[in-house]
Amino acid sequence: MILSNKTKNRTVHFMPWIWLDKNRYSQFQNNTYTISGTSTVEILEKYNYCVAVFKKTFEFEKEIEKIKLRVSADCFFRLYINGKLEGIGPAASGGDFLCVNAAPKHYANIYELDLCGNEFDVFAEVRLLPEVLTDYSRGHGGFYFKGTVYFKDGTSSDIETDSSWFASVNTAYNNYQSYNAKLIGNFEKPEFCMAEEIKDIWNAEDAYIPMLSLNTVKTEKITIKKDSEVSFRINLDKIYGVYPVLRSNGACNIELRTSELEGQTETAEKISFAEGKNEYMSFRMHSAGTAHVMVENTDSEDVEAEISFIAPWYPITAEGSFVTDNEDWNKIFDVCKHTLKICRQTLHLDSTKHQELLACTGDYYIESLMTMFCFGDMRLAEFDIMRTADWLSANSGRMFHTTYSLIWVQMILDVYMITGSKEMIYYCRDALKQLFDRFETYMGDNGIIENPPDFMFVDWSVIDGFSMHHPPKYLGQTVLNAFYYKALTDAAEIYGIIGDDARKSKFTARAELFKNSFNNVFYDKERRLYFDGLGTPYGGEKHYLPANVNKKHFSKYPNILASLYGLADEELAVDILERIILNEELQDIQPYFTHYLLCAVRKYGLFDKYGVKLISRWADIVNECDKGLKEGWFAPEEGYSFDHSHAWGGTPAYQMPMAITGLEIIEPGMKILKFSPNLYCLNSAKINIPTKMGMIEFYAEKGKSAVINAPKGIKIIRGDISENS
Repeated sequence: MILSNKTKNRTVHFMPWIWLDKNRYSQFQNNTYTISGTSTVEILEKYNYCVAVFKKTFEFEKEIEKIKLRVSADCFFRLYINGKLEGIGPAASGGDFLCVNAAPKHYANIYELDLCGNEFDVFAEVRLLPEVLTDYSRGHGGFYFKGTVYFKDGTSSDIETDSSWFASVNTAYNNYQSYNAKLIGNFEKPEFCMAEEIKDIWNAEDAYIPMLSLNTVKTEKITIKKDSEVSFRINLDKIYGVYPVLRSNGACNIELRTSELEGQTETAEKISFAEGKNEYMSFRMHSAGTAHVMVENTDSEDVEAEISFIAPWYPITAEGSFVTDNEDWNKIFDVCKHTLKICRQTLHLDSTKHQELLACTGDYYIESLMTMFCFGDMRLAEFDIMRTADWLSANSGRMFHTTYSLIWVQMILDVYMITGSKEMIYYCRDALKQLFDRFETYMGDNGIIENPPDFMFVDWSVIDGFSMHHPPKYLGQTVLNAFYYKALTDAAEIYGIIGDDARKSKFTARAELFKNSFNNVFYDKERRLYFDGLGTPYGGEKHYLPANVNKKHFSKYPNILASLYGLADEELAVDILERIILNEELQDIQPYFTHYLLCAVRKYGLFDKYGVKLISRWADIVNECDKGLKEGWFAPEEGYSFDHSHAWGGTPAYQMPMAITGLEIIEPGMKILKFSPNLYCLNSAKINIPTKMGMIEFYAEKGKSAVINAPKGIKIIRGDISENS
């Protein structure tokens, strides 16, 4: 019997889960909630590493046509049907760096598979302990499988996990990223007993997104002679998040060391295979563009080994394209697009190297905008928004990165304009209220935010010896207040969309009052610039809130935001931008914050003068490495090593097509679009924009009127074409 209830428009199922018999496997029952704030070394001091396996054969008297499955686990599963890997999961819960207990929601993956015959085998491997930041547990191991088998005669039959399933532990998985098939109970010969039904503490909801596509991006084979060792390197065409798969037909020891680029810090896998056939797949996704492989033959014969790399990413049903006569711009778009692709997992990642949980909203906001031109499918962005709402609701409106909780409001509005999904907005209403209620408690008598828990995050740079990741008040206050103003204005618009006119009026009035306070406090009339924050005593009690310094400091950061968000009037905003963009005396900004600068440059018609030059900065880093996007222009601190899979700097994949097409969404859901083409430094541009209605085709050539073709359901309005188009 299924007990279900609707929770914020998503169905929760209470179903039988299974796990290892607690009497036989008492040491493999409990789990830590997350790896955030701890390490695998510390986890292993309290818990035992374990990969549980579950299997069952389903037999019927009828011919099968297809099966629909609902699968979840704690903490991470791999699902095989008839020996074929069909899925990994579950979809990530989201979470935040403050979320050190169970995440608010747990999810189940949905699969639909075509089958033939009258039987099929199910085999699942479940890693108990969390390994990367995106892993969350409810504190106990578990596996859940529910399905419907559809027969060719039109009938169906339900199947599910229960005590008739077989269960065991694959003891060859003896530690994180370590496998020894010579230990008792390997993949080929586990000792199975009956699974134990356990209480459903997960109440898993259906994942809002389609399941990941699993793609083999590289395979290498090698023969290792008897009594010999070999060492070789495998280079991938691009950087991917990969699960290494190793096979052999004999005994050997393999060490696999992966990195994004040769010479960078490596992550390692150590595998020991026994005689006969062996197969190992890592439970850790590595960010890899290259791999160093060392194999020692311990068999009595020659051994053949195979190394493959499986890269998961969000399924691609449509792809945008950007082709111009400027090869640097083309390469910039392609590298940004590829990096976005590998970061689109069951949540947006900051990078496949860091794999941070759903706490870096600034990254995901930019990635959602990139998606409009790269892939078109916005469901992952919507899911990120809703999971962030879940966390804000669970934690009384508080996120680890205070500025990012405000950027979340921008993300709601901008994603709504692309999708037209009011359901997403309704889902976020409670979280919006809690967010703004919390920020009310941060307000000072001067009408601006004075006492927040931190001023994170501004940018990945250092000023006066302070990291702008978590600056003191005098360096981060104005930026936080600027994001707050933008959140107020966007919230007013959001409430108007859902017909809440009372709150719309309230937030509109609050925004106007706040704008006056902002300018009274932070604007320096002599320099005609905004300074970074007040030097009043504050902070020093914790690492992420350094003690304040009594100093007035000026940087590009608050001036970019004040100009972009209308805190400065248009004349002042243009004047500020003209004075700060090329001002080398002010701290340089990283690719992440350049997103906001480019938005401001486009807003005030300065793209031809400054935007083209700003875009050229990406040419340097993609020509240096075109396998993935480098994290920044300059190291934020001595000895810092950039990753090359960081999509937060991919804003050109949004900014370039936006500038050239002059695209403006007039009606939410992209139902009415206005185009005002401008080629700027280019002679021609062909841009394909994927939408849920189909592909928009845009072609512009210098001296000619742009050609724009749109699918049924999209109305195009043509703006004036500038003289240099």
